[in-house]
Amino acid sequence: MKNTKADSQAGFGLIEFLVSTAILLVVASSVFGLISDVQRKTSYQPEVQSVLNNTRLAMHIVGRHIRQAGNDPLDTGLSGVTIISESAVKLQSDITGSAGPGDPDKGDPDGDVEDSGEAVTIRHNSSTRSLEIVTGSGSTQVVAGNISGLSFQYYDAAGSPALTGSDVRRIHVTISGSSPVPEPQTRTYFGIQLSSDFQVAG
Repeated sequence: MKNTKADSQAGFGLIEFLVSTAILLVVASSVFGLISDVQRKTSYQPEVQSVLNNTRLAMHIVGRHIRQAGNDPLDTGLSGVTIISESAVKLQSDITGSAGPGDPDKGDPDGDVEDSGEAVTIRHNSSTRSLEIVTGSGSTQVVAGNISGLSFQYYDAAGSPALTGSDVRRIHVTISGSSPVPEPQTRTYFGIQLSSDFQVAG
């Protein structure tokens, strides 16, 4: 009787162990799967943040130059806006330079557009997926990456589409940013599109 009872208890312990192990494996599999998903999503967050930061930076820079365009306090007759295309525009303003040759980018307006940031062409480079600024001297500066699209819509004082740069009083800007790599789990690309209206000084 003692041996039979001992065998029965030993068999019950083995069954219990196997059931517990099976349950543990199922739970562990679910937990590991969840952790793996979280890791994949977390690893993609820097891509998302980079796109957001670059797109916002691009809009900030474009808006700053548009607001200054046409600023001509000395009435030199500069062309504030020159329409190049729907994805490129030339902007001019006289905002600094009177400090003289020693400090050409400082001081009050000096009657020309030869100083830093006064004559720029803003454009989208589709091959490098970037926002570029071309200065009056012809040098090109990449100011934001991960930019997949840039468009300008030009309007006159009455709110109608402007055909010439001298008629432009408002520019509607749309900038699209997107990640160059897909999200690991869904294989989709993160993208964002920002739009804003900017008034032209003159």
